[in-house]
Amino acid sequence: MRGQSPSGTKKEKLMVVFAGRSNVGKSSTIRALTGIRVLVGKRPGSTRWEKSFDLGSVNFVDFPGFGFMVGKTQDTIEEMKVRIIQVLEEKSNQLALAILLIDLSLFRELVERYEKRNEIPIDIEFYTFLSEIAPKVIVVANKIDKLKKRELVTETDYLEFKLREASSSKNPTIAFISAKKRIGIIQLKQLIESSLAAKGIDKPQW
Repeated sequence: MRGQSPSGTKKEKLMVVFAGRSNVGKSSTIRALTGIRVLVGKRPGSTRWEKSFDLGSVNFVDFPGFGFMVGKTQDTIEEMKVRIIQVLEEKSNQLALAILLIDLSLFRELVERYEKRNEIPIDIEFYTFLSEIAPKVIVVANKIDKLKKRELVTETDYLEFKLREASSSKNPTIAFISAKKRIGIIQLKQLIESSLAAKGIDKPQW
């Protein structure tokens, strides 16, 4: 039966991991892609442990959001981020594809907030990290429905500039979607399939 696999009951297989800040729409995106009724939280930090979904050739793995979580101290939030990094590093040999979700409507604001503190923006930090451990990274810019056409153009250019700045040796692969309104989902499916096919991996059983 397709769906969430109890830990340890399935033979380990290659993974497509979904990572991103809290409340960017990771679970909603998996639901839109697969039809699996992934529990979608209404508050940042609702997903506390990774959830695995068997799609035949690969497992889709929904990782907890990093960054702000309702009702949690900064120390706890930092511990969660470190744990996510450690788990991904330990399972790097199983990574077929990494998908980094961002909220395009808030990306510039968050980047500028971090840079004013002379800190690396957390979205950029994870993009760089995933680029180092995964064969390929797709940046999924979610919530494009919140932007007007002119804003979409400027925010797209800004995102591409920041990703190139973070990893100048790679051309960023970006998909633009609204998981809520199912915009761009078919195109994202095709991009995932082609990325896996390039590695000799069959397409997921959507």
